[in-house]
Amino acid sequence: MNPIRPHAAGALLLVLTAAAPAEAQKTPTTPPVAAPTAAEKTALTRGRTLMKEFYAVKLDNLWNAFNADVRGQWGTLAGFRQFRETGVRDFGAEQELVRERTFTRAGVTYYVRSAAFQKAPKLVWALTIGFDKAGKVDAFGISLEQDRTEDQVARGDVGRNQ
Repeated sequence: MNPIRPHAAGALLLVLTAAAPAEAQKTPTTPPVAAPTAAEKTALTRGRTLMKEFYAVKLDNLWNAFNADVRGQWGTLAGFRQFRETGVRDFGAEQELVRERTFTRAGVTYYVRSAAFQKAPKLVWALTIGFDKAGKVDAFGISLEQDRTEDQVARGDVGRNQ
């Protein structure tokens, strides 16, 4: 149980902020960044290789790396190939690599490639490959990460009577 009521906590934070030395308030602190683990370095290298093949519609190595559950999600290699060919037709080639990152959660090491494509350059897609401890692909997916189109601005007066 927290003995500090919400209003008291806000006042305490305000007092602590006001009491902090001026120099400390001006110096931004950044959390330390952990060095990548060996598994994350491997995921970066292997993820890049498999993604390059995925882009080129050379899917055999990626398909063979899928564990049974991931294969089950996609059905057959022919179905997975059709999915990829549709992506090439609808979105084109990668136009901009926005960022790459790796991280580990619950024993799975993920490679995430965020990229925009020729036919939809304002959309950033996150292509994700998760590797289990044995090196099999435990997760594979593509999701919209960011929509950078100008018509996505939220207005504060939407739904209000004017």
